[in-house]
Amino acid sequence: MPQEKKNNPHQGHRERMKEKIKNQGIEHLPEHEVLEFLLYPFIPYKDTNPIAHELIDRFGTLSNVLDASPKVLLEVNNMTENAALYLSTMPQLIKKYNIQKFGKKPVLDTIAHSAEYFQQLFLDEKEEAMYMLILNAKGMLLSSCKIGVGSVSACQLNTREFIMRTADSQGKFIMLAHNHPSGSPLPSYDDCQFTRWLVSFAEVLGIELWDHIIISAEGYYSFKENNMLETYAGVFREYMENAQAADKYSMEIRKFTDKR
Repeated sequence: MPQEKKNNPHQGHRERMKEKIKNQGIEHLPEHEVLEFLLYPFIPYKDTNPIAHELIDRFGTLSNVLDASPKVLLEVNNMTENAALYLSTMPQLIKKYNIQKFGKKPVLDTIAHSAEYFQQLFLDEKEEAMYMLILNAKGMLLSSCKIGVGSVSACQLNTREFIMRTADSQGKFIMLAHNHPSGSPLPSYDDCQFTRWLVSFAEVLGIELWDHIIISAEGYYSFKENNMLETYAGVFREYMENAQAADKYSMEIRKFTDKR
């Protein structure tokens, strides 16, 4: 008597998953099922459910999985090189999508809107970084660039690139932002001193600092919104006025000395 074939409990599972996503969307799926679905095109001949479970068990959350490097992802059983590369580039894809939603030349005329734009720029940054936006008189974005990189706790401005980009632009204002990858967006003493220097440096270059914003997972801190830029404004002018007064005083002293 021929032996009956046992039913495969996973037979048709991918079709059922696709149908579920068609009807309900992906946002309500458990995290392991989202990963399972994302892996389908890159691991077509194996059950991706155990791989997805191992990813969540190892990294804890979907976001942690997507933030992992391809090298680390390849340590998971049955993970393929293409699948690891795909998962690790998802944050960059999401970032590109979100930024394009603002349009090619967004008008960043409010602090909240500017902070929202910066939050997208920092979406895939795991260490401290600094971005600069150059705006025209109406607040329209002319260009943006990463202007500084650093470690988890510190960032260094690329002064040479800062000068070159501001000097070559037709902008009226600049905005800078850096991130605090872990912790509060509240500024440190060094952040305040840097902003004070930045206001003066912008004045030297003939361009106005519209704001310096700190981005973190907890929100944002705006120096402009907290009236800190007003405190720092005019420091360079005051220095120059004092320097000119000192030069004038020195000239008068020399004249008086020469007469004697």
